[in-house]
Amino acid sequence: MSKKKVKNNIGNNNQESNKNIAIHLPEMAKRIPEQAAIMFPLKKEYASWTYKKLDETADSYAHVMEKAGVKPGDKALVFLRTGPDLIACVFALFKMGVLPVMLDPGMGKEKMLGCIEHVKPDVFIGVREAHLARWFYRSSFKSVRLNFTSTQWFPGCTVLAKEAVKYTEPFPVAPKEDDDTAAILFTSGSTGKAKGVVYKHGMFQAQVKYLKELFNFKVGELDMPGYPLFGLYDVALGMTSVIPRLDPSKPAQCDPALLVEAIEEFEVTTCQGSPIIWRRVADYCNDEDIELESLQRVITFGAPIPFALLDDMFAILPEEAEIYTPYGATESLPVALIPGSEVVDKMKDRTIEGAGTCVGKPIKGMDVRIIKITDEPIEKFSEDLVLPDGEVGEIAVHGPVVTQEYYHEDEANQLAKMDDGQGGKWHRMGDTGYFDSDHNLWFCGRKAHRVVTAEGTLFPVQVEGMANNHPRVFRSALVGIGPKDHKRPIIIVEPKDGCFPEDEKQEELFSKQILGRYDEGTPYAQIKHVFFKESFPVDPRHNVKIDREELAQWAEEEWSFKYKK
Repeated sequence: MSKKKVKNNIGNNNQESNKNIAIHLPEMAKRIPEQAAIMFPLKKEYASWTYKKLDETADSYAHVMEKAGVKPGDKALVFLRTGPDLIACVFALFKMGVLPVMLDPGMGKEKMLGCIEHVKPDVFIGVREAHLARWFYRSSFKSVRLNFTSTQWFPGCTVLAKEAVKYTEPFPVAPKEDDDTAAILFTSGSTGKAKGVVYKHGMFQAQVKYLKELFNFKVGELDMPGYPLFGLYDVALGMTSVIPRLDPSKPAQCDPALLVEAIEEFEVTTCQGSPIIWRRVADYCNDEDIELESLQRVITFGAPIPFALLDDMFAILPEEAEIYTPYGATESLPVALIPGSEVVDKMKDRTIEGAGTCVGKPIKGMDVRIIKITDEPIEKFSEDLVLPDGEVGEIAVHGPVVTQEYYHEDEANQLAKMDDGQGGKWHRMGDTGYFDSDHNLWFCGRKAHRVVTAEGTLFPVQVEGMANNHPRVFRSALVGIGPKDHKRPIIIVEPKDGCFPEDEKQEELFSKQILGRYDEGTPYAQIKHVFFKESFPVDPRHNVKIDREELAQWAEEEWSFKYKK
């Protein structure tokens, strides 16, 4: 590779014609070379890499991988810990035109191995423990022809950091169009099979644009991402990514004192993370009488924030700070947005009355419709499918951040995608909801979790909103047992600590209090039974999504024990 060729390609990095998401890193390295791009924890303190170092490292990693035989279009499975090597490696892959494949180890061994066998990666980049797993489950990795580690030696692997010192020239960013594939990001599988979502460069670019506009992010701000890939967006936005001391696959086990310490020490302006992280942080701060004075915004994802948690979070934030829960999914994010203050002031009472959860108005540029509910494929979108305001249906979305396909998943694509008649796709979210008269979008639960009874259909989030307002209820879940279209609806309650009924008399009284919230003459009156469970099974990624399938199976067994003995 001649220096002249490198120089000419670098010159193209700033041209709008190149839509490669990687162009943001060299641009920021040129604009703010000495600003910290990423701050990361060592054993006792934090270290940092500047934008200049991050860009140079990504370039050298790209050279090493190219020299080893990695080619544009290859699929590279990445299993590195959250930190600078992960960010540098992913940007190196983007620069090369190689597709990063990202899986969440928290999804469980069997699902993870199934995903690897399905995607058939050409390249594997991982920590030593990941390569040990590759050896042990070698049949799942048989497609891999090249192996790398970032810093640790492992037999048969090229060590990126060791070889990188041989290369000092910039690496040319591969020219890409909006519709060129950029990455394959797997869903968590918490509500079904984990599937590889195909991301295009144009979609990544649109997400960066939306994030900047929606949250008014400024170059130089400090963000603490609770999920590793958000660090990539931080780099594209020119912010400093402060990596928290937590295992992103086990957010419920985080140490809130360590998170608060970093927020205060570095004066972090934005934090992102699962509600379970904020439950622990809010409790810690309230117990220690701490206000997180630097925070301007908190962004949560994974599940709606309980009202009690919103109140506790606002109590530890400065008056001007805001809390957001963007609505969306791996297949399309963001779709809608509402400030937490608006939820508390205007929407809380409606949720308690059974309206569902308000997720705000659709983002500008996103087309969101409510269509008739069916479990069958819909080949082409039509206005005939659209329901009037106020009627619950399936949420369908169309726009610049909507993914067009799952990777090699014909059945899933048929069930989730609809032709728009212009060469693009609508995505069926698999969520139920409706628009109110003010065009606010209300979420009513997953389509797969609706309970179809002999008297009609019940939607879980609407039912649970009423139960969750009981002062002794931590959370609840609507499930159905019995035949498919004649389910018996049952509310399962996880009481707050110290509130679990101790005997049948207490259980009967607690049940009457819950059932009393479902008025006669409404569809909710068909709910006649309440079961109590000390803790709910939840998803591994965010630790907040209730595993309703497991709960329904438990309820079937509980019903047999209670009423068929």
